[in-house]
Amino acid sequence: MDKQLIKSRFSKAATSYDKAAIVQRQIAERMILLMKETIPLECRNLLEIGCGTGIFSRLLIRHIQPERMIMNDICPEMEMNVIDIMNGNNIFMCGDAEMFSFPRKIDIIASCSTIQWFENLPSFFKRCHASLNESGFLVFSTFGKNNMKEISSLTGTGLSYHSKSELEKELLSLNYDIVYSGEELINKSFNNPIDVLHHLKRTGVTGIKEQFWTKGTVEAYCREYILRYSNGNSVSLTYHPIYIIAKKKTV
Repeated sequence: MDKQLIKSRFSKAATSYDKAAIVQRQIAERMILLMKETIPLECRNLLEIGCGTGIFSRLLIRHIQPERMIMNDICPEMEMNVIDIMNGNNIFMCGDAEMFSFPRKIDIIASCSTIQWFENLPSFFKRCHASLNESGFLVFSTFGKNNMKEISSLTGTGLSYHSKSELEKELLSLNYDIVYSGEELINKSFNNPIDVLHHLKRTGVTGIKEQFWTKGTVEAYCREYILRYSNGNSVSLTYHPIYIIAKKKTV
């Protein structure tokens, strides 16, 4: 995983992300509903991993209302996107969440559409466990194996996604209880295959590896996309979000 490329692509997409990230916003809103239904809302300290432009951050402040929230992101440029919700209690912390030291005594660690980029999820889950208060919660959404299957099948490029059952098994082995787990498929329609590429660029998710396009490869991509994934006058792109709420077991 090229973390520098990931940082570069998401930094470049910061100005276009909020408008383009319709599905990610839908996922964030779904996560808030699940949190309100399943966990106590009294929260003193909340750590958000991968705050990005603050779509999920603002929902957390509005609905969960933590006394103190630490918003983390790997891209330093994202600080300016959440500066309006920073104050003495809400702060921004730049760093790779697989590397930097987590604060302690956290009630909720939350992450929306981020950890699919991580290289070592077991290590991340262990560090979250150590950071959480007794009976604290780890709340996250990620993506499953059918995510953007159209792109991976046509370009041979894609992330190595975990299944819901694999994530559950890993969390249970690390002394978490699974409070909620679920998944869904969301199909987004576009006018044509080029619009799909523009959408991915505007949301920053092209940071897997450098992709060099020629006139020939673009034409082949468009032809195959329409042949395989056309819905009449449009083409589809599949999102496969997974939602998990886990609770740290008390000793």
